[in-house]
Amino acid sequence: MSRYAIRGADVLRNASQDRPERLDLWIEGGRIAALTPSGASHWPDPDVLDASGMLAIPGLVNGHTHSQSALLQGSIKGEPLDIFVIRAIARRVPRSLRTFHVGATLHAMAMLKHGITAHIDHLRDGLVPTIEGVEAVLGAYRDIGIRAAVAPMYEDRVYLDSLPIDQAALPQIVRDRLTAARRPPPEEYFAVMEELVRRWRGTEGRLDLLLGVDGPQRCTTRLLEMTGEFATRHRMGLHTHLLEAKTQHLMAPAEHGGSFVRYLDGFGLINERTSLAHFVWCTPEDIALAAERRVNVVHNPVSNLALGSGIQPMARLMREGVNVALGTDGQNNSAVSILEQAKLASLLSRVCDTDPERWIDLRTVFRMATENGAKLLGLDGKAGIIEAGARADIALIDVTGPEWQPRGDLYNHLVLHESGANVRHVLVEGEIVVRDGRCVRVDEAAVLEEACAIGAEIVRGIDPSLDRDTPHVMRLLIEALDKRVQLNRFAELR
Repeated sequence: MSRYAIRGADVLRNASQDRPERLDLWIEGGRIAALTPSGASHWPDPDVLDASGMLAIPGLVNGHTHSQSALLQGSIKGEPLDIFVIRAIARRVPRSLRTFHVGATLHAMAMLKHGITAHIDHLRDGLVPTIEGVEAVLGAYRDIGIRAAVAPMYEDRVYLDSLPIDQAALPQIVRDRLTAARRPPPEEYFAVMEELVRRWRGTEGRLDLLLGVDGPQRCTTRLLEMTGEFATRHRMGLHTHLLEAKTQHLMAPAEHGGSFVRYLDGFGLINERTSLAHFVWCTPEDIALAAERRVNVVHNPVSNLALGSGIQPMARLMREGVNVALGTDGQNNSAVSILEQAKLASLLSRVCDTDPERWIDLRTVFRMATENGAKLLGLDGKAGIIEAGARADIALIDVTGPEWQPRGDLYNHLVLHESGANVRHVLVEGEIVVRDGRCVRVDEAAVLEEACAIGAEIVRGIDPSLDRDTPHVMRLLIEALDKRVQLNRFAELR
């Protein structure tokens, strides 16, 4: 239905409202045409989606995720980030285009069913992305109907060179294995991005591209120079990991004041089009410059804890004016529920400050999940809200069940009790892409069956030697993580 009414819902227009309003929503051409009192008529004899007993909220935004992780769901171990990367390298077996398509479909299916209507996919496609691999993912998102910005990942430094360890202390065979995969030169990455920009930018209303070069500790100066030039020429955003773990803080360049943010700023990459995932080990100078340049930050609290990376100073970031959104990171370490991320983000703020006035309240984390996330995609004021003229990206939640009855504070229910499991219908660009809890554009059972078969095939292809290398690297990493520095993002119990 391209022109219809949603009748009988309680509508939460945005996070500034104390309580929802009983309204009818009128949808036309991908936009919200009008909001009227329940039962009123905006045009005669409309097609109707009955939303009685439901709460309409703006579509949730997943600001940082990796679609390739969906086929390895639940596979992560509780280990530091840099050890996880070695295990991830071991699982980068050659993949068919069908694998990319199925993984992205599975990932999008899980998000949509949890009320997530838009996301940034920091896509890993081998040592250097391919046009065909990225297009397989974009095609999957087009087919299922989700809004997406795909940021193909690339770095050109050897993995070991990105760690603050003495490589000579590693056995030679381990050094050889971890330095064997040399990245193709940056020119190959930008040739792929140039062609993808030509084919996709501005042609698909729900889809876009971002630059996705990895954290600066994994990039040469030449790569970052080319990234800045490409981003400026195409007015294109950058999505990257930054200061996720203490090891990256230890690698910050002294010649730039020990600040990776100032380092990236020198390449023109710290601006309102850039989104920085994690940003845990940021210094006060980093935060001040991020706020001055209006850069975006994506908080991934479950992932940060699962990998022992630390606690992001979210409250300080927001007090200083930084736009902070929420992300789930890889599906291999947590469920793709943005409301669960919102819950943990708020609760973590309560153990970081004794003054409850400085805790991040539930209304604020809901705004992070909606309006703040929309800013990452250049949709500020156009998505993350339910208002006339806005994109019709909406989730309808069944609020008749035990998580919602009896009813207390709205935001308590949304953030502390609701995970997205009660989402019944989802609209993206006005199209109903989830109806009665099922994705209508794909055969869910067939997707799950194929995904399970491909996941088993990936596990069979894992290189066991890289997993055996982890104890040698772990010893050196623990020495680095134990170093006393002025900054601290770990909890200390005394």
